Amino acid sequence: MNSTQTGDNVLMAVTGTPGTGRSAFLDAVAVRAEQHGFVVRRARGSRLEQGLPLGRPGPARPEPTGRPVALLVDDLQRAGEPALTRLTALLADPEPGPLFMAVAVCEGEFATEMPGVQEILSAADQVIRMGPLGTEGVRALLGERGIVLADDQVHAWTHATGGNPTLIISLLERLERLERLERLERAGRGASVPLLDIARAQPAPWSLRSRVAAALTGHPESVGRLAACAALLGGETETHVLARLADLDPAEGDAAARALIRLGWAADRWTPPVLWDCVREAAEEGISLTDRDRLHRRAAELLHASGAPAERVVPHFMEVGPGDWPEAAQVMRETAREVRRGGDDALAIRCLRRALREFPPDSPQRGDLLAALADVEQNVDTSAMLRHVGQALPLVNAVQERAAVVARVPLTLFLSAPHAASEMLEQAGAGRTEPLVPTADPVARAAPKASETSQASELGLRLEARVRLSRLGDPAAQASAVQRLRAVDPGRALDPGPFPGPGTAARRELMAVLVFAGVLGGRLPAAEVADRTRWLLEHEPASAASEYTASALTIACAAVAEASEPARCWLDTALETARRRDDRRLRTAVLSWRALTAVHAGRPADARADAREACAVAPDPARDPAGDSLGDHDWLTVLSLTSVAVETGDTWLAERLRDRLAQGQGAGQPVCGLALRVLQIPLTAERELPALAADLQDAACRAEAAGWCNRTLFPVDVWRAPLLLRLGDPEGALRLLARACDRARRFGAPAALGRTLRMWGTVVRGRYALSLLAESVAVLRESSNHLELGRSLTAYGNRLRAAGRPGSDEILAEADRIAEATGEAALRRWIASQPPSAHGAPPCGGVPVAGGVLSDTERRVASLVALGHTNQDAAEALGVTRRAVEKSLTRLYHRLDVDGRAGLVPAARRMAGRAVFGSGVLAERL
Repeated sequence: MNSTQTGDNVLMAVTGTPGTGRSAFLDAVAVRAEQHGFVVRRARGSRLEQGLPLGRPGPARPEPTGRPVALLVDDLQRAGEPALTRLTALLADPEPGPLFMAVAVCEGEFATEMPGVQEILSAADQVIRMGPLGTEGVRALLGERGIVLADDQVHAWTHATGGNPTLIISLLERLERLERLERLERAGRGASVPLLDIARAQPAPWSLRSRVAAALTGHPESVGRLAACAALLGGETETHVLARLADLDPAEGDAAARALIRLGWAADRWTPPVLWDCVREAAEEGISLTDRDRLHRRAAELLHASGAPAERVVPHFMEVGPGDWPEAAQVMRETAREVRRGGDDALAIRCLRRALREFPPDSPQRGDLLAALADVEQNVDTSAMLRHVGQALPLVNAVQERAAVVARVPLTLFLSAPHAASEMLEQAGAGRTEPLVPTADPVARAAPKASETSQASELGLRLEARVRLSRLGDPAAQASAVQRLRAVDPGRALDPGPFPGPGTAARRELMAVLVFAGVLGGRLPAAEVADRTRWLLEHEPASAASEYTASALTIACAAVAEASEPARCWLDTALETARRRDDRRLRTAVLSWRALTAVHAGRPADARADAREACAVAPDPARDPAGDSLGDHDWLTVLSLTSVAVETGDTWLAERLRDRLAQGQGAGQPVCGLALRVLQIPLTAERELPALAADLQDAACRAEAAGWCNRTLFPVDVWRAPLLLRLGDPEGALRLLARACDRARRFGAPAALGRTLRMWGTVVRGRYALSLLAESVAVLRESSNHLELGRSLTAYGNRLRAAGRPGSDEILAEADRIAEATGEAALRRWIASQPPSAHGAPPCGGVPVAGGVLSDTERRVASLVALGHTNQDAAEALGVTRRAVEKSLTRLYHRLDVDGRAGLVPAARRMAGRAVFGSGVLAERL
């Protein structure tokens, strides 16, 4: 501009690929020219006006005021020959006065190579090439629209758009059209669904699509065909593959790819992705359905032949009808196997369902695919898996192959779905005389022939385990299972002959079923159950944990047999596996199982924390339609959480679990139905208690008859006793407790027996009560469950004191020592408790003390100090000042009647321990 003001003509050219900001640059030049006193005239090339003077800008010179003229021409390549000739003449004529001319030319458009355009470019005094924005430029452009993103998200925007300003603005326009964007961000979706993904999911603006179409106009047809095929393929693809899909010879394909590169569109690398999204939308709308099917079929063939990843091949197969490609089923089967190894079960299911469309309903190949589909659906949709196994079995001819299909069904589903299990076993040939299939009485079946292979033997064990588990409701089957178990020594094989060794999965499955059957029938003592489950857990890899395998049976048995330590170690490893896989269903199951073992081991604080976390991470169908609700297939999860809610008196957990069960489809099933009624006990009005009591008794009988739940594993009788006491029927409650006590004596687990004796002793009166409580204390001294010992000592000492008997002070002092030790774990949970917003649960509630309750702040201050934290540590943990902590301590010293910090520490621990003692079934009677 300075040169123009001194009398010289100046030509500046602005170039760049489509969307890089040439027009915006000319706008900035116009503002600057006006500031320097120029008369600014604007023009734009248009294909519709190529035979006219350029945009009718009028004569550029002379200017009556004598001011210099700035002529700014956008899209010069679209101007016609008359306009280009006129511009050349203006620059060559020095008479009328100085002229500053700035022209913008789009690189890559076909008309850019016209001689008139190239002549003007070659005459330019200065050429400025506009390029893509870097990461900081993208950040700044987003910031202008009020969007501030983390570094990784800014990098994602830069990669997706190639730094092209037009593409970035098109994404921002899509976001602005979303009326619910602010509500999505408030709901937290901004963290889980990036804004970039939300924007790309919306259709491209018409303005962008028209610019893309304009960039391709004038190019040979081959360029448009190659661009459309590259967009439809998606992802990086070699140029020769694209050329074959577009029906171009290699030379035509290379020429078309070079033309796209000049536009800044890399067809082989599929960059920038947002641009190719737009091209794909336009291409899909511009072709017929027949051509679209042909392109997708050809694309699938070419991608598969070139070794493209499965996630790129599958979408094209999904668009093609059955029968169009003979190899489609085999390719989809191989793809499903590959993606399942990578952990993408959803894509594997899509592949197999698509492959099924290639065969008629009665095809044997269809049976094989249905079995493979059911195998993938094990941990995704158990109902669909059982349905597909039932459809596959009639299509499989050989008995051994049918047995193999049934053996792949997860073990515990034969317990929770007895009707479907019976049908599957019947179709598989259970009851026949073939060696692989057990007879009606599996114990009496003939020994396997010496010629049987190890693989066939293992299949036979798996099928036997499933047959036995499906018949556990029959007492004769339970007795038969124990006879089979008695012949088993962990150091040798199950039967003579070439059966798998003790470390095989098939042997562990059968062993777990036999032990579980012995516990259900009350035919195995706790000591033997503990030994068996310890052996099983030592040999079962926790890294292969699944909610429907034999490990669920083993953990249930280990919990009631007080083999808590090996179970806890195994579950810790399994939980890490679930977290590493990001498997929410498995994580929910393992957390609930760990909570069950903790509550049976006398660690209610740990049980409560695990149960609450399990509820928090469980898929919620109300919020996530893809998530499955809890049902009878999750029987151990449901009953574990129910046990924790009842035994710890956690009303929040009970209400949360009850709501989840009531919303799900399993509310009428035996397991969920029983759990719902148990959870309803503390929430039922007095006038409705008789109906609930009868309903609960009926649900317990139906559940036990189904063969998976008995009163040793899940003490429904003990849970019903408080209900009968509320109804004024102490005799009925005593009958339940007496029956539970007889059952616990036969089983021989000290904690369960001592607990039942303590409950019985708190319901009766007089000398008999003292006798029961004394026996409870004696039994529990043989157990590792110190919580139950502390409860029994408290109940026994209080009744001795009320009766004026000697020895109460010593017994209560021992109970206080246990309370102090137990309270330390409770204090850790109290200070680690989350605020209500974390999982929707209250922290812990008030803790009863003499003269009232402690506030939440006082409770947490007492907990922190009792665990050895300084006042400053407590202030930082609570987010308050040190002075506030000191004031809370002063109030605590007065309310608890202790002398300073040295007295507060044991008092706080005893207080927490007593609060734990007072929670659970009939614990209020201590």
